[in-house]
Amino acid sequence: MSHLATQRCQPITGKQFVTLMDQLQLHAGIKIESPQTVIESNVRGRMATLGLDSISSYMAIFDDSLNARAEWLALIDLLTVKETRFFRQVEALQGLAGYVEEKIGSNTVDEEFSFWSAGCATGQELYSMAMVVEQIFAQHAPWFEWHGIGTDMSFNAINRAQTGRYAESDIQTIPVSYRHPFVSKVADDEWAICDSILARTHFFHSNLMHVSSAPFADFDVIFCQNVLIYFEHDMQHRIIDQLVDRLKTGGLLVLGAGEDVRWTHSKMHRAGWPGVCAYTKLEV
Repeated sequence: MSHLATQRCQPITGKQFVTLMDQLQLHAGIKIESPQTVIESNVRGRMATLGLDSISSYMAIFDDSLNARAEWLALIDLLTVKETRFFRQVEALQGLAGYVEEKIGSNTVDEEFSFWSAGCATGQELYSMAMVVEQIFAQHAPWFEWHGIGTDMSFNAINRAQTGRYAESDIQTIPVSYRHPFVSKVADDEWAICDSILARTHFFHSNLMHVSSAPFADFDVIFCQNVLIYFEHDMQHRIIDQLVDRLKTGGLLVLGAGEDVRWTHSKMHRAGWPGVCAYTKLEV
């Protein structure tokens, strides 16, 4: 066996693995709980892409340069699971519909209704929210404007979300009442989000660890589901607190199940929605 082949077969040592995971958490704020074999496979994939033949040469990339930052983002892209689907949590979207209807009924909607899917993956959550909001406004208050944004730390996920194109298998979870108005078949196995939704939804690269510095604020609704699991407990609470700061008074925050464990906030009131971790922001 050649020296090069030997290097490629050498496993990552325990010390190297711990160092890599520590640096990943330092730079991205996230913890990856995948088996070491899975992480090592992804690291070796990055090494192959970069033409590197030893783990030590790969580890040497991670200095303070822009190239190092780009490589962290590429590795994070591989290691984070971007599992999502349209109308993934139906109960949360039903709650959103009720919230919007109540806002319209009480005449407490601002000139422009805004919402944010934080950790949007490939866009299905934001588009699901947009379908719900658009259908309600079209029926009850067509004169109101709305816009939605989605953010994710994965550039690849954001790029796919921006296309608004999905396979036929992806759109099967969209309820029929939403499917016909808002998606259309454009190829044998490709469906497109309608232009009226695309025009008012926008996607950006952003890490939730830096919510406080993101140029997003004053939302009526924020969904942040199944994303906080990647962060340490203290960071989870810090992120939720910063999301609260981005909500309007009376705004709605929806988290993933169990992501609010031991979290409290004087400005937030837990909504009594069965199966949904939702809060509204109080006037204090």
